[in-house]
Formats: sequence, C-alpha cells, structure tokens
Amino acid sequence: MLNAIRKRSASILIKSLLGLLILSFVVWGVGDYVGGRVANQPVVEVGDIGIGPQQFSYEYRQDINLFESRLGTRLTPDQARAFGIVQGTLSRVINETLYDLGSDSLGMVVSDDAIATNIRADSLFQDESGRFNRARFEQVLAASGLTEQGYVQELRRTMTRMHLAGSVDAGITVPRTLVDSIYRHLRETRVAETIKIRDSDMVLEREPTEEELVSFHAAHPDSFTAPEYRKVTYISLQAAELVDEVNVSDEELADLYDQRRDEFDLPERREVRQIVTESRETAESARQQILEGRDFLEVAQEVANMDAETTDLGEVTRDRLLSELADAAFALSVNGVSEPVESPLGWHILRVESILPGRQQTLEDVRDILTEEIAAEKSIDALFELSNRLEDTLGGGATLEEGASQTNLPIRVIDAIDQSGRDPQGLTVSDLPPGDRFPRTLFDTPETEESLLTEAGPEGYFILRVDEITPSALRPLESVRQDVAEAWKAERRAEAAKAAAEGIVERVASGTELSSIAAERGSDAVTTAPFDRAGSGGDHGLPPGVVQDLFEAKQRDALTGRTGDGYVVARLVEIRPATPGTDPDGMTAVERQLSSSIRGDLQAQFSLALRDRFPVSVNEALLQELF
Repeated sequence: MLNAIRKRSASILIKSLLGLLILSFVVWGVGDYVGGRVANQPVVEVGDIGIGPQQFSYEYRQDINLFESRLGTRLTPDQARAFGIVQGTLSRVINETLYDLGSDSLGMVVSDDAIATNIRADSLFQDESGRFNRARFEQVLAASGLTEQGYVQELRRTMTRMHLAGSVDAGITVPRTLVDSIYRHLRETRVAETIKIRDSDMVLEREPTEEELVSFHAAHPDSFTAPEYRKVTYISLQAAELVDEVNVSDEELADLYDQRRDEFDLPERREVRQIVTESRETAESARQQILEGRDFLEVAQEVANMDAETTDLGEVTRDRLLSELADAAFALSVNGVSEPVESPLGWHILRVESILPGRQQTLEDVRDILTEEIAAEKSIDALFELSNRLEDTLGGGATLEEGASQTNLPIRVIDAIDQSGRDPQGLTVSDLPPGDRFPRTLFDTPETEESLLTEAGPEGYFILRVDEITPSALRPLESVRQDVAEAWKAERRAEAAKAAAEGIVERVASGTELSSIAAERGSDAVTTAPFDRAGSGGDHGLPPGVVQDLFEAKQRDALTGRTGDGYVVARLVEIRPATPGTDPDGMTAVERQLSSSIRGDLQAQFSLALRDRFPVSVNEALLQELF
C-alpha cells in the first residue's frame, strides 16, 4: 500500500501538494519540531558517537530488506514490530559501534592490501572463471547504491571488527576431560516402563451440588468471564474488491505486451532420457548396444539398474540441465543417442525422445495474465482515489453512513466483537479487514469516536466508529451452568486420576510389578525406547517433567506426572551410561558446542566491558515515536 502511494507521489500534482504541506510545516513551526526534536536528537549514543534518526532508519531498512529477502515477502510495519526487527537493529548498531570504538582505541588498522585481497576473493565480484571482474564489481556496487569509496570504508570497518572479535576468542581449546564429562552427562539414556491413567477413565459417582457449582463458579472467574465486546460500524476499502470494476483496454494490453515481449519467449524444450554409469567403458558399451538396436530401457536396466522412471529427465530446457550435458542433449536429433558425457555424477548416455521448438508467445497467449496485472494496478489507483474522496467527505463533516453513501461504499456493522475477533458465541467474525490493525484500532478508539483512515494489509484501508462498549464481566451462573458443571467434573476426574496414579506408585514401591498392575486395569505396560535428558530418542510419551525426574531417580523407582489428558506412571527400568570412545562424531559435536558457548560467553563479557568503557544511552521515547 505504501509503495503504491509512493509511486503516485511521483506525479507533479502530488509533489506540488507535498511541497505546500512541507511549507506549511515550516510556517507553523512544525519544521522546528521535526528538525529540532527529532532529526537533531540521537536515537542512541555510544560513548561520544550519536546515531541520529536518518542513519538509524537506514540501518533499520537494511535489516528489513534482509528479512524480506529471506521470507520472500514484503513486511508491514506491524509485522516488522512483531518480529522485533527494531530491537534487533538497535542491538546490532550498538555492538558495531562498540567494536569500532574498541578497535580505534587499540589502534587497529586493516591494510589496503587486505581490503583488496578480500574484494578479489569475493565470489560476488568474480566472473565465470572465478577471477575478479572489475566491471562486475562496479555493476554490483551500482545496483546496491554504493560508491567504491563507501564500500571500501564499510568493508574496512567490518574487517576491523572481525579482527577485534577474533582476538578476543582466539586460541580457545576445550579440555578433553570437560568434553568427556559433558558428553557423558548429555548422552546418558534411560529406559522406562509406563502405564497411562486417563481422566476420561475415572467414573464419578454423583453430580455436583448447587453449593459446589456456586463455589466453583466463584473460585474460577477467569474461566467464566466474558471479554469486553464492542459494537462497531466500519467501512473497508480493498483493492481486490475493485478489480471487477476497472476496464482494461486492448491498447493497454498491447503496450504492456510490447514492453515485456522478451519475457514471453518460450525456449526450446526437449524430452530426454539418460543412462548414468560409473565408467566411460560401461557407457560406451551401453551406447553401442543401443545403436545396434537394443531397447534403451533394457540396456539401462542391465548396465545401470535404472528403470523407466529413473532414466526420464522429462521436458527440459537448456538451462535446466547440467552444463556438461546441455550441449550434448541439444545437439541431438529426435531418437539420437549421445556419445558418453562426463559430469560430477558419472558418465551419461543421452537420448532425445522429442523436441518442442521454442516460440514467442503471442498477446493472445498471455492476455489473461496481463489483464490481471493491469487490473490489479488500476484497482490500486482506484483505491487511492476512492480513499481520498472518502477522507474529503468525512473531513467535511459527514458521518460514516453519509460518507459510505456518497462514495458508493458498503458500510458494515458488527453488534459485538471481542479483541480476538470473536462474537459472544465464540465464533470468528468473518469478512474483517485483513491484518491485525483492525482489532487493535477498534480497542484503541474511545466509545462514540471514529478512527483515522488506517491501512489494512498491503492494499487496503478501513475506518471505524465505536458505537458501544460492553465491559468485561463475570457471566451469571445460570448462563454458564452447564459449562461450570462440566469444568467441575473435569477437575474431579483429574483429581481421581492423580490419586490412582499415586496409588500405583506406592504399590510399585511395595514390590508389585507395574506390568501386573497394568493387567489388573485391562491394559499393558509399555517399555520406552532409550531417551536422553532432552527427551530425545523415541516416541516415549513422557512429559518433560517426568523425563527430568527419571534422571534423578534410582533404578526400579516409580514416579508420576501430568500429561495432556491424564497421568502417566513411569518406572525406571535401565540406566545406560554414555561411552565417549564409541562415538567420535558425538564427541566432536559436543566439543564444538562447548567451544561455541565459550566463545559466546567471552564475546558477551567483552561487549559488557566495552559498555563500561563507552556508556550506551538509548532514547526509547524517540525510538517508539519513529517506529
């Protein structure tokens, strides 16, 4: 949505209006507000270095771009806040500045030769042969909006920080005895015999009395309290709802097609089969047999144990094949068989089953795609214009109902909705504006007042009025009597299950076998697979608390713990010590984990020491105002 608005801000008219708006800020003193109270105040100060709003916003935008590239989607401001990106940027900026100050105080310098070596070794700047390419280097920097001087400066800072960090934890070794000890602790396993006592198996002898219902209802108010509900009237504008109202002309389609003609080239495709062998000799023998008339699939099965499915590469374009195979496959005619071709996977014999020539898709071929794209773009234009008209109408004193009527927009009323988007029956209210802003705005707006026109999702707006507020209140017993009765019964069944489980633990302690008790109950005792302290090692069905208790227990001890729908009784059957000498990979993993942990601790302590030397101050109010 904001991107759409920014695009439309490029017009001369909008730029003129924004210019007048900025001028009015200056005239009425808002320029002083922005320039003095925000722009000139640092968001964070580290030692004698202040990071202002403009620089911090740039760093924040860099982190947003990185996050979006990993997610493959755009983030709204609300989503960015939910992911904690602002705090992440703040931590990164503080730590980088601390390390800059620390390296400066030590006189650390990265030489020009080291910078040049790093740049030349960066694959991003290398050509296909793996050599540094000056033109590619300049192209990448230009695409990133960087100058060579700026890039070198930032790289120098980054390398200096890395050298300082490396000097802090250089030469760390983990004592072998510590690795052994931690390995034995972490990899020791237990085996338990278990039975389950479910709440649902407990039989209650009576229904709750009236006094018990009244007492239970009063003792559990959170379970029977209705949330605050609000009656709301709102108007929702979504670009998707305007798509059907826009027209796409043949001229517009033709223009867009001409602009993007290169995108609609369909490359030649070929249906290819292959036989892959370990040696050239085997591949040559296979090829000779096929040329002599033997069936391709028979030869594949005989020499490479490949069936019809594993030989079939399907319809492929040149760029979908390994570079070693592409030239060979696309030089063959239909039913042609290639010479043996080597790749990292072995020696290949290729046969082309069919050829689908490349062609240019016509406008008619892509009409539906282009129509949808143009309609989506024009619907955003229509949304932008419609939202302006609605704001103008409401700004002139019209009510929401009058504004909806004058702009031909539907107005919607929800009689009662809670902050989670549910009605009094607990059902999710449908057709709400997308995103999480609607419920937040609804519950931030005072009774009888209207909200501002607010973004809803990437391509929409809403505006609402809170008509009535029904405060949160304990529901009367009569209205929830059945729920109270069921909750009372559930609690009694859980208590009975717990008592039964504790009774079983006592019997096991007295010498009764758990398997015998299980047989009495008409079930079987289940022996778990070995599991470690983290509960890993099989589907044992034990809650974390029971797992931890079993690692504190003695062999043949029994204990119990709550599971999701009852209690489990577990008897420790076997303790299996870990043997470091039989698991070199496991020992290496533990050593790496310890080494990483020690390095992290050292870096954290060093960072704290830098903070003591270069105090850090964050303007939380300004940070919240900006983001």
